[in-house]
Amino acid sequence: MKILGINGGVTPLQHEPSAALVVDGEVIAAAEEERFVRKKNAPGLVPINAIAACLKTGKLTIRDIDLIVHPGETSKDLVQRIRLYMEHYFGFCPPVKLVNHQLAHMASAFYCAPYPEALCISYDGYGDDLSGALGVGDKNGLRILRTYNISESLGRFYSALTSYLGFEVAEAEYKVMGLAPYGRRHIDLSPIVHIEDDSFTIDPSYFRATDRTRSDGSGDESEPPIRSFSEPWYSKKLVELLGPPRRKGEPIDQRHRDIAAAIQQAFEEATLTMVRRLRKEADIPYIALAGGCALNCKANGLIRKLPGVKGVFVQPAASDRGLALGAALLAASEKGEAKHKLDHVFLGPEYSDAEIRGAFDVAGVRYRRIDDPSAQAAELLAEGNIIGWFQGRAEFGPRALGHRSILADPTRPNMKDEVNRRIKYREEFRPFAPAVLDTEANKIFDLDVPSPFMTVAVDVRPEWRDRLPAVVHVDGSARVQTVSRATDPKFFDLIERFGQLRGAPVVLNTSFNVRGEPIVESPINAVATFAASGLNALIVENYLIEK
Repeated sequence: MKILGINGGVTPLQHEPSAALVVDGEVIAAAEEERFVRKKNAPGLVPINAIAACLKTGKLTIRDIDLIVHPGETSKDLVQRIRLYMEHYFGFCPPVKLVNHQLAHMASAFYCAPYPEALCISYDGYGDDLSGALGVGDKNGLRILRTYNISESLGRFYSALTSYLGFEVAEAEYKVMGLAPYGRRHIDLSPIVHIEDDSFTIDPSYFRATDRTRSDGSGDESEPPIRSFSEPWYSKKLVELLGPPRRKGEPIDQRHRDIAAAIQQAFEEATLTMVRRLRKEADIPYIALAGGCALNCKANGLIRKLPGVKGVFVQPAASDRGLALGAALLAASEKGEAKHKLDHVFLGPEYSDAEIRGAFDVAGVRYRRIDDPSAQAAELLAEGNIIGWFQGRAEFGPRALGHRSILADPTRPNMKDEVNRRIKYREEFRPFAPAVLDTEANKIFDLDVPSPFMTVAVDVRPEWRDRLPAVVHVDGSARVQTVSRATDPKFFDLIERFGQLRGAPVVLNTSFNVRGEPIVESPINAVATFAASGLNALIVENYLIEK
């Protein structure tokens, strides 16, 4: 059965529109609209370009699709709206089915996990009038054991406090996570999030309401509901509790760092109560996570360390961009077709040699063909260069995992600042991630299982912290990506050769974009970012461009 999962265009506050193609239970393609329209998160947009990209990858037309699946079962007119825009853009609309938002998140985690059975958790801001769900996945499918109302939303808590600290909602929550280890003084957030042994409660009056959340006691009724991500998401009551908010662009002081630490601590403690509660209901040692909150790699690291937990799988496109994948897999499972285990997320478009050279010619850049891109890249990195690395099919999800990456030498003490100053232009407190050979990972990091998707923060072993200064966070941790020769031989060879040259089988790996832009999708995007930044070199497949 050919199933097209889609997500997006329901309301202006819906973000991360995407599409995924599943054929006979196999994930064939997945893509995000932001990569094509070049607007981060692409809020409110219909995933027209992502749909077209998935169909092209699968060598299908829309008339070949048996079923379209979209989250949003509580939306009254969504099916009709989908039919209208599919007919408008593609000339035809297959049958449309709506599924539950939280169940789609859970399906994206369970049916991609390497476990035959797992405890499944979905948690985010809200979707289909819920903010989360706990359940079990096994050979009989998925079943929900407990749901969380919008008033219990950890996602809204984290986003409202992110807004209070002057960062972008639904985009910069990871900045709060990066800032948290710099906190020194304890700040009590228990009036907002109250933690008990196996449960938590949230007071939503500290957050402003949206049209969907007006009835849950959020905010001050004299304040209008939120209609965009750029509005403040915190209420007057939060200002009364914590003092004046940070204005966008203002310096970050110690009070802001302390508040970030308190936000992260409250989030971690509440998350662990969910896991403990679920483990009491079902004695299964494996955890599968999805929803925007599941991208909090520090909390994921703590889940991994809980007694009795043998494995934690975080769906790599865990936020709403992964809903298209989950919706498609959920429908496939109901037909008995969904298959376990996602080995990689190289599910986006790829480009032919002619398309690459055509992009270079249009841009007017000088380039040369190279025989061994991995060896060339390793030499450039060892010499201290920062390079753009563009290979194969694009990654699906928010992390660059070696196909649309910026790479640098993590052993150089100044390299973090150089990458920020010349290319990324981002806050100095945010760490960069290491990509390491899976055969060497345990020697360098407190990590005894593969971590290919950069979703868990782990400790760097003490003897390696000074040797990898550009990728070790202030608390001694790192968000690790392990690289397998079987999954990505070209990237593996690059890191292996670099390790031979510099004595560390690790490279600094960050997304191929500048601040405020989506990850590059096409060769022309890569050339534009190369030209507009301080990158020393760009390798696109077997072609090298240097400044």
